[in-house]
Amino acid sequence: MNAPAPTRTTASRRAFLAGALAVAGAALLDPRQLAAARARAALLPAGDLFPLGVASGDPTATGVILWTRLISPDGSPLGADIAVDWELSSDETFTDIVASGTAPAVAALAHSVHVDAGGLQPDTWYWYRFSADGRASATGRTRTFPGAGAAPDQVRFGLATCQNWTDGYYTAHAALAQEDVDFVVFVGDYIYERSKASGPRPITLPLSEDLPTYRARYELYKGDADLQASHHAFPWIITMDDHEVANDTVGDAGQEGAGAGDPAAIAAFRARRADAFQVWYEHQPLRLPAPSGADYTLYRTVEHSDLLRFFVLDGRQFRSLYPDGKGSGTDTPARHAESQTMLGSAQESWLDEQFAATDARWNVVAQQTVMTATPLDVGGTVLYNFDQWDGYVAARDRLLRSLITHQVRNPMVLSGDIHLAGAAALRVGDFAAPGNPDVAYEIVATSISSGFGDDLLPIFEAAVPKISWVSYANARQRGYSVITVTADSFTTDFRVMATTAAPVSTVSTDHTDVVEAREPVSLPTDPTETTTTTTTTTTTTPDGTTPVAPGAVPVDGAATYTG
Repeated sequence: MNAPAPTRTTASRRAFLAGALAVAGAALLDPRQLAAARARAALLPAGDLFPLGVASGDPTATGVILWTRLISPDGSPLGADIAVDWELSSDETFTDIVASGTAPAVAALAHSVHVDAGGLQPDTWYWYRFSADGRASATGRTRTFPGAGAAPDQVRFGLATCQNWTDGYYTAHAALAQEDVDFVVFVGDYIYERSKASGPRPITLPLSEDLPTYRARYELYKGDADLQASHHAFPWIITMDDHEVANDTVGDAGQEGAGAGDPAAIAAFRARRADAFQVWYEHQPLRLPAPSGADYTLYRTVEHSDLLRFFVLDGRQFRSLYPDGKGSGTDTPARHAESQTMLGSAQESWLDEQFAATDARWNVVAQQTVMTATPLDVGGTVLYNFDQWDGYVAARDRLLRSLITHQVRNPMVLSGDIHLAGAAALRVGDFAAPGNPDVAYEIVATSISSGFGDDLLPIFEAAVPKISWVSYANARQRGYSVITVTADSFTTDFRVMATTAAPVSTVSTDHTDVVEAREPVSLPTDPTETTTTTTTTTTTTPDGTTPVAPGAVPVDGAATYTG
């Protein structure tokens, strides 16, 4: 793969975007410039200006980020910044407008619009829409969080990941949009940077590796009606994985670490990643500043309430190279090395501080790759996937020991990436050691559409039953999860689709996993000592229904966001 040469420096990109955003904001304060920005919309060809729909995300107790992007109906350039009006109402008919304003569709950011709608009531549903030149967008629904000091009886949210366009239709998003949930957590692989001329939805777009080609990819994906329905129904909390940049990215070394030790390859990959970060931001409702280059702090804490807190991580940008330079293999001292890090030293320190400060009843780590130890016995040879946390054993132990040290209550981990559904226990050190207690539990969401690989299925299904700490696994079906949290339990319903090979599908519940609230564990000093934890799983019948990251900067709001 030939990565593009850098087209501008990080400093020049930062100055350009910062200047563009400052000018766009100032223009709306000047009546003459505002009138000009409105007039530009009137000159656009007739038709829908909002074909990518709308979205909301990163709620607090008093606000939420609203998103859309303008596109000319005939595909012609939009030119300079355009004024876009927005409204937020307490009812779907917009008879009670509680907030409104005008925001710039910023030319430097592909005419995307990001509105921080504040002054809202906690734990409340709202409806929102955009308009330009009298042409209205679709209506979206969003919800604020209860915030600190509130302890709701129950919270329900969706968990989704991995939506390769070519592998199938987004029937899972169509079903998710009908669920009775308050928000969605998406743990990565929103797009896939490559195209395939085969599969249920073949495409021939060029490889995404710069601003135009990444934008074209998002325009395709976000034009999907089922994905739009899922965004229109709920606010999302989003992080990215590898395919938003390139498959199996490893820090600055690029795909599978191929650029390690090659300054030119690293520079080329960083230029590509800078473009990928910018386009990701252009298409998502994020409570983050626009990225200014190849280094982007996107990890953050999201406080839902006293019942529930999220720690949203970045497991790609700051990780070490693969053990022995390989993406998989047999056990090796390199995967146990203390120097191995999945998150980077700054993010590890930040997460440790967040664990020390949390007093939520349920503490949820939302991240990309499978954290559970998954040694696969293949014909007597035990293999590990080093792209997952099995390649970073010491880093996994540091995270779990931090949970123990700070006596974090009811830790859960949400993961994706691997295109299967699963539930398992997390332990420090040797997972199979007698008496080794469960420190946390992991829920792995299956993919929205991305395939697992028919050639890997028999290997996986033969090996997984031998892993005693895994309580559920399904690599055959696509879908999502619905998670219900109360003071006493964390319940995951694994939803699976009958098909993603056709535009319409039924949905069923394949498995229900219940983790009961428990006291924080302490590691035994005696290897024979055990710590009692309680987890209950119930199967239901399908019913047919490494650079150092910059310091995190707090953002004002009742909920805690850093990043």
